[in-house]
Amino acid sequence: MDSLYSSSAISALKLRNSDHSNSKSATTNSSNGFVSFSSRSVMGPSGKSQPKIVTGDAGYVLEDVPHLSDYIPDLPTYTNPLQDNPAYSVVKQYFVDVDDTVAQKIVVHKNSERGIHFRRAGPRQRVYFDSDKVHACIVTCGGLCPGLNTVIREIVCGLYHMYGVTKVLGIDGGYRGFYARNTIPLTPKLTSIQDRGINQVFIIGGDGTQKGASVIYEEIRRRGLKVSVAGIPKTIDNDIPVIDKVLWL
Repeated sequence: MDSLYSSSAISALKLRNSDHSNSKSATTNSSNGFVSFSSRSVMGPSGKSQPKIVTGDAGYVLEDVPHLSDYIPDLPTYTNPLQDNPAYSVVKQYFVDVDDTVAQKIVVHKNSERGIHFRRAGPRQRVYFDSDKVHACIVTCGGLCPGLNTVIREIVCGLYHMYGVTKVLGIDGGYRGFYARNTIPLTPKLTSIQDRGINQVFIIGGDGTQKGASVIYEEIRRRGLKVSVAGIPKTIDNDIPVIDKVLWL
C-alpha cells in the first residue's frame, strides 16, 4: 500500500492470500492501484449468513463484513452530515474511500506472500441513514470497567453534535433491558427493538457480548429490518481477535 494508517482505526475486515472457488472477481482502480471489491454474503443451511468472500487481482481474497445492502436491495443513501459540520471540517478531516485498506504487516519483501489487510474505518461520503429518522440505543454487558462511561459519552456526543441525531436511548440491565420481562428469549428482544423504532444498536462488551450481538444481527437480517448493529469491544482478558487496542486492557 502507498500509505498506512493506525491499526486502531480499522474495522474487522480481513484481506488474505488464498483461493476460494465461490469467490467473485474484483476490479483494480488504476488511479491508485487499490482493488475494488463487491459481493453479496449468502445464507447457509442453518439460516446464518456465510462470510462474504471476494477475490481480487494479484491473489487478494477479501473476507468482507456484513452490510445492510446484503439483504435490503436499493437502499437510499444520504450526504454525510459531517460534510457541513464545522466541528469536523475545521480540523481538515476527510472522508474515507470505500477501497481504503490497512496492512497488518508494514515490513514486507518482494517475494512475500500477500498478508492480511483490513478495511479502513472512518466516515464515508454517503451514509445509509437519515439523521432525522435515526433512533439509536446503547447497551453495555458484562462487568464494569474504567472508561465505560467515556465510551457511552463519546457515542452520545458524536451522534448529537456531529451527525445531528437527537434520539438516543440507553438500555438498562444489559440484553435483558430490551424487553419488559427478564425471562424472554432472543426473538422477543428483536421484537422490542423493532417495536421501539430503534434502527442503530451500539453494543459494548466482551467476547460473549459480541457473540450475542452476532445473534441479534442474524435475527435482524432474517426479518429484513433496516437496523445497524455496532459491536464495541470491552474486555479484561484480551480475548477479542483482530484489534490491537480495546477498552480497559
